[in-house]
Amino acid sequence: MKIVFALVVPLFAFGVVGDPLGRYARVIDSKTASNTTYDFIFVGAGIGGLTVADRLTEDPNTSILVIEYGPFDQGEDSVLVPGSYPPFHMDSTVVCTLFLWAGLLGGGSTVNAGFFLRCLAVDYDSWEDLGNRGWGWEGLLPYFKKSETFARPEAAFAKKNNITWDDSAHGFKGPLQASYAPYDYQSSANFWNAATASAIAPRKDPNAGDATGLFWLLRALDPVTRMRSYARTVHYERVKSSRPNYHLLPEHAIGKVLFKDGKAFGVEYISPSTGEVQTVEATKEVIMAAGAVHSPQILQLSGVGPKALLQKLGIKVVVDLPGVGQNFQDHLDLKVDYTFTSNIEPNGGSLNTNATYDAEQRALYDSSRKGAYTLIQGTGNNIALLPLKNTTSKWKSIIDLAKSQDPASLLPPNTHPSVIRGYTAQREILFKHYASSKTAIGSLSWNTGTQTTVYMIKPLSRGSITINSTNILDNPLIDFGALTDPTDIELVLSLFLKNRQIMAQSSIQALGPTEISPGANITSDKDLKAKFRTLIQPSNAHECCTLPMMKLELGGMVDDQLRVYVVEGLSVADASFMPITPASAPSATIYAAGEKAADLVKKRHGLPPFDRD
Repeated sequence: MKIVFALVVPLFAFGVVGDPLGRYARVIDSKTASNTTYDFIFVGAGIGGLTVADRLTEDPNTSILVIEYGPFDQGEDSVLVPGSYPPFHMDSTVVCTLFLWAGLLGGGSTVNAGFFLRCLAVDYDSWEDLGNRGWGWEGLLPYFKKSETFARPEAAFAKKNNITWDDSAHGFKGPLQASYAPYDYQSSANFWNAATASAIAPRKDPNAGDATGLFWLLRALDPVTRMRSYARTVHYERVKSSRPNYHLLPEHAIGKVLFKDGKAFGVEYISPSTGEVQTVEATKEVIMAAGAVHSPQILQLSGVGPKALLQKLGIKVVVDLPGVGQNFQDHLDLKVDYTFTSNIEPNGGSLNTNATYDAEQRALYDSSRKGAYTLIQGTGNNIALLPLKNTTSKWKSIIDLAKSQDPASLLPPNTHPSVIRGYTAQREILFKHYASSKTAIGSLSWNTGTQTTVYMIKPLSRGSITINSTNILDNPLIDFGALTDPTDIELVLSLFLKNRQIMAQSSIQALGPTEISPGANITSDKDLKAKFRTLIQPSNAHECCTLPMMKLELGGMVDDQLRVYVVEGLSVADASFMPITPASAPSATIYAAGEKAADLVKKRHGLPPFDRD
């Protein structure tokens, strides 16, 4: 299914300093950028791009330019204050851009729900199994620690709310502030008890390598200010006063990467507001960090991608790489809605339904940083990540169904054989995951209000990103490929029925729930699956994997050093490098991958490995 969204982002004005360098990292204008040659140019300012940019500019002799399509956020409450989430009011026409592509400085970290959760060790080890040395759990753990400052919760609050953790799994000196929301609604305990009664075991610390089971969510939340901790603040604002070698150009789109003799030497960029096109050069590398939608789009426009597609649009082929834009993956999202006759007040919906309570809680937050406004609105603190075996007794038949499918038949006609081989290799890994108790196929969470969310986070289906014109300001074609493999709808069904089992436990039934969507009257598997197809969201804004780190003969795009194959001077630092989607919200993984990517770049260019800060 081809779904296309508009690339519209509100534009804001910024002051400009004319001198090419100076004392501080700063926002520059397009003319300053085009008149300056940099060591590195970053295409995009999301989590990965800003993390690597921060680390490279630790060396005062290394100059970088980050070009970002979107603006800065303006410090809106809906961005910074958890209880004011989500930031829809920034512009109602850009909801898709903000959440699918996060077109603003900081990327998804600026607008997401703040879940700061690592994947299971098995998931990262599967990346290494595909030939990527150093990308397993043991190789990534030091970078997870490096990326964060973990804040322990207050002891009495932790004991009351079943919050447990393992100090040895965490870092205490990193840029990103990670803490637990210091508030919860009383009925959260009802969900916890119902989940344990449904044979879901509590997990001491999901960030220690096994995230299966039931636990409290760690958040990207500053434990002092109780505000969002995100890539803009921790990898730009934190260091800008000491980094004159760190330049940032917002509100400009990268039209293409420039090549000479097979080496990337710069980029062409355009102002969406004026249409002015300019170029800037890099002496060492161009680093793609525009996200899993736009990085492949830009490479295709640059002549790096499937030869037939490029020739059809009259684009000069720099290198024929069939995997560019293939292997698109995301997490599926199914909302389950309820009414309650006896839910405990207040609850997760009360900020929206009780103006007096909302005003009281906002005043409490403003005066003391306590209360309901410290919790991301619309989300719960408890979540359960479930292996397939923990959702259904039919798990073997589901795996058999998956194995019976012909991989080539699930991809578009004329898919390149290398892409089919890579997809087949991924499926073999996922079959093992489905049979394992050490990795999850999905998660369940109740916000203590009127909704639970079923996340299916281990899909077999694949989509694609494909350009449809030669203009970067035109939309790429986005085929989510959701549910093309019939196994995926069976996985959603197993998770949904597990959710029903939880909601049927006595601790939840005491609250008087009635399922209104999909609807308690729908009971047959056939009817439920038909209803799901009308309700499932194909994206949870966790898009990834379109420039996968796999062998070239498997349709891969980058090697284990994140360098794009065949060409020189071009690498990747965003979620598009992942070969298989991680079984959790991806932001913690991208922060860690960015830290690792920075070390890889430093090593190949002989840059100082130290952390100046």
